[in-house]
Amino acid sequence: MGSNVIENIAIIGLGTMGPGMALEFARAGHHVIGFDVNPGAAEASRAVIDATLSTLVEAGHMPEKETGSVKERIRYTDSIESAVENAGVVVEAVSENSTVKQSVFEKIDAHAPEECLVWSNTSTLNIFEMMPEKRLDRTLIAHWFAPPHIIPLVEVVKGGQTSRETLDLTLSLLRGMNKRPIVIEKYVPGFIINRILRNLGREAFFLLDNGYISKEDLDLAIKASIAPRMMVLGLIQRYDFTGLDLSARNLLDENFFDPPVDNRPASLQKNIDAGNLGVKSGRGFYDYTGRNLVDILNDRDKYLLKVMDNLQFCLEKDRLV
Repeated sequence: MGSNVIENIAIIGLGTMGPGMALEFARAGHHVIGFDVNPGAAEASRAVIDATLSTLVEAGHMPEKETGSVKERIRYTDSIESAVENAGVVVEAVSENSTVKQSVFEKIDAHAPEECLVWSNTSTLNIFEMMPEKRLDRTLIAHWFAPPHIIPLVEVVKGGQTSRETLDLTLSLLRGMNKRPIVIEKYVPGFIINRILRNLGREAFFLLDNGYISKEDLDLAIKASIAPRMMVLGLIQRYDFTGLDLSARNLLDENFFDPPVDNRPASLQKNIDAGNLGVKSGRGFYDYTGRNLVDILNDRDKYLLKVMDNLQFCLEKDRLV
């Protein structure tokens, strides 16, 4: 079964990531059927997709005349059984709860075609311990990043029994959607990016909690230094330009101290305790009061699209070698 013959995609879970993934499959010509246990999720997904298509058209990333056919390739159903019964790929995008995911996997196993691939969009969990044994050779983690209709990275995590055919087919499908998959050879909690972000966050919260810098200046420092350099050099190649000897000396500098491990940083916890959960609640570290969530996300997308317009050359391999 080649990627060019996979027509039907089932998206199970239409929360934060599901609509964007559905849109990307539909833009690539696949037929998508979505399911969510929340009866209002389908209508919310339609609204998100409509708004996203408008943003993409406005930014010049797709012609308006194509939006109708893209939306026609996305439909919804009220049962997981009908969602997966004819799927070539089933994408699990439900909440990060082991019990919920295992229940979903059992239903997929019972009703999906034997030859279909199962992708999980989990961001941390070891779904290979939850999947029925007979499905493991056609199962892997394909972890997308928000917003999935703009960010090209997909972390592809192999299980111990994932077949080479499953991996190759997955990579081919993703590349056909203009995604940039990376292969993680074996499961590690949090995969790659979330592990790095965890350590960045620990340092950032230490600096905020101890009064070293304001949140505004910290964000500006990242956007004006690390972020653009990483676009060109990534993480590892940057050491070549710093000098490996200098980097080694920096690690041994006794005057440089690392933050203590603190998994309940005060600056984060006080916001949570006050009900400030970020854009979804109207306030987090920053104040979004009076703004509609869809408008906030659309503004974010417009700025990200401007960045992506100039990012493609950075994704070419070995430009500096």
